[in-house]
Amino acid sequence: MVTNPRRVVLVLMGVALAAGAGGWVVGSRITSPADAAAAHQPPPASLITVAVRKQKLTSTVTAQGTIAYTGATPLTLTGSVGAPAGDAATAATQLVTKAPEAGATVGSGARLLEVSGRPVFLLPGAVPMYRTLSDGMTGDDVEQLQAALTALGFGHPRGGKFDAATQIQVKRWYERAGYEPQTTADTPPKVTIPSGEILFLPELPVRLDSVTTRAGAQATGRIGTATSSKVDLRGTLPTADAQLVRAGMTAKLSLPDGTTASAKVDATGPDAAPSPADDPAAGNPGNTDGSGDQASGTGQAGGAGQQPAAADAVPVRFAAADPKALAAYAGQAVRIDIEVGATSGDVLVVPVAAVVTSADGTTRVQVQRAGGAVDDVAVRTGLTADGLVEVTATGGALAAGDRVAVGTK
Repeated sequence: MVTNPRRVVLVLMGVALAAGAGGWVVGSRITSPADAAAAHQPPPASLITVAVRKQKLTSTVTAQGTIAYTGATPLTLTGSVGAPAGDAATAATQLVTKAPEAGATVGSGARLLEVSGRPVFLLPGAVPMYRTLSDGMTGDDVEQLQAALTALGFGHPRGGKFDAATQIQVKRWYERAGYEPQTTADTPPKVTIPSGEILFLPELPVRLDSVTTRAGAQATGRIGTATSSKVDLRGTLPTADAQLVRAGMTAKLSLPDGTTASAKVDATGPDAAPSPADDPAAGNPGNTDGSGDQASGTGQAGGAGQQPAAADAVPVRFAAADPKALAAYAGQAVRIDIEVGATSGDVLVVPVAAVVTSADGTTRVQVQRAGGAVDDVAVRTGLTADGLVEVTATGGALAAGDRVAVGTK
């Protein structure tokens, strides 16, 4: 068989070309470790930016507060009602015939409750009703009785003596309330006031915060607690926040039903501590005299809603814009946001994260321009609130809408 030399050459060239092509294909699919690592490098970092805004900035601190009626006073019956002083047998059988109602407001000259058909009245005065008043007695207790009668419109008795003129006005007062006063067997009879038929309280009217007696119960001991008709708003702040707060600052109350109310800071620190009339540790133990009748026992204890402050808590007292509107929330906790600073108007603000402090103490922001270039703009910072800070450019241009860097991705 004769082989054509030209055909052999062509075949060999085809085989060589095929082998070269296959080697190229295989080689193109094999990657060295260095090339593979280079291919998996992350893309260049890009900036995360936010827009510069222009707005008013307000800084607040938050206090936890409580609404409570002020001046809680325990009401205690210890004197005789409708019985002569020293008549222990009658006093032991006295029963409440008309009990007071919790939540009621009782003013000067009004009946607080009824004991065995006899009234127990409230009158204003600092001296407790520590004795039965009878003809000719003198003293501060008689003088404050006379002042109360005058204020109620029952004549003008004066002089601090329980004389005939004073007794006439007492009789008128009792009769108008629907009762006859106690009298002696003298001729003519003399008016007396049993020690348990008047409770003198420093401030009236009062609100009956709680009642612990009922009709049919024995009329002795604690019968309830009264407060003033005024509400008290107090709170506490951490020491660091309290250093920012001053009297007169505006506050917003977030009430339990979701509504809000306005108030102002009235005092902070020791000046905001509860007064003796609001301090549960305070009280009036009562007095006795030679007659053996004890005082009414209406001590000035209280402090409704007040709790001892924690070690890192500063007391703050507030004055509500409409105190009467807070009465419905007495005994409840409220959130109180106090405005400790505000800009005078709209200012440029950026996130706190956008401000960078250099080693020399200067502050700046990075501004990404429209073409992608990044400029460092020196700024002066101002008020900080809600994660934003007021900035004023001191080197370079900065305007609302500019994009400032807050990070990278």
